Amino acid sequence: MSDAQATWQPWSMEPLGSNESAAVQAGAARRELARKRAFEQRLELQRLREQTRAEALQQGHAEGKEQGYAQGLAEGRETAAEELRQQLQQTLAPLRALCQSFDAALREVDGLVAGQLGRVAIDLAARLAGQVMAVQPEQVEALVRQMLACEPALAGKPALHLSADDLPWVQGCLGDELAAAGWSLQADPQILPGGCRLLSAAGELDATRQVRQDLFERNGQWLLEVAAAAGEGSA
Repeated sequence: MSDAQATWQPWSMEPLGSNESAAVQAGAARRELARKRAFEQRLELQRLREQTRAEALQQGHAEGKEQGYAQGLAEGRETAAEELRQQLQQTLAPLRALCQSFDAALREVDGLVAGQLGRVAIDLAARLAGQVMAVQPEQVEALVRQMLACEPALAGKPALHLSADDLPWVQGCLGDELAAAGWSLQADPQILPGGCRLLSAAGELDATRQVRQDLFERNGQWLLEVAAAAGEGSA
C-alpha cells in the first residue's frame, strides 16, 4: 500500500450553525452576568440597610442614657430618629442609583429577563418601604398630621384606627390635637404598623400599608410598561 493510501481520511462536513451556537452562548453568558450583578447589588443594599439601622439605634440608645431621664429621653429619641432618617436616606441612595440605571439594564438583557429584574426591583423597593415604616413610628405621626390638616372637621366623631404598636406614639404626639378636633383613637388588629384608617359619618380615608403598597406596585408596573414601549420604539 502506498503512503497516499495510508494517510487518506474520509471528508466530513462541519456541523451547521456552529457560529450561531457560539453567539447564542455568548449572549446567554452576558445575560447571566447581568443577573448576577443585579443580585449582588440587592444583597449589598440589604446589608447596608441592616448595618445602618443597627448603628443608628445603638447610637440613639447611648445618647439617651447619657442625658437626663425626662429631658434626655425626649431629646435622645428625637436625635436618634433624625439620625436614623438620615442614615436610611443614605442607605437607600444605591436603590435610587439602581433605578436610574434601570434603562441600561433593560437594553443589556432580553425582554424576559428585563421583566424579571423589574419585578424584583419593585418587590425590593416595596419591602424596604414597609420595613422603614415599621421601624419609624414617626412616619405614622406625619401621616396622621397630614390627614388632620386635610380633614380637620369631619362630622360624626371620626375614629382613627391604628396598629396597637403605633397607637401610644400617636397618642403621645398628637393626643391634644386629635381631642380638640373630636377624633378618637382605636387599636385595630387588622392594621399593620405604619398605616392607619380614618372612619367617620362622612366617609373613610384608607392609608393602610397594604393600600399604599398596592398603589406603589401599580405605578411601578405602569413604569415598566412605559419603559418597555420606549425600548421597542427605539429598537
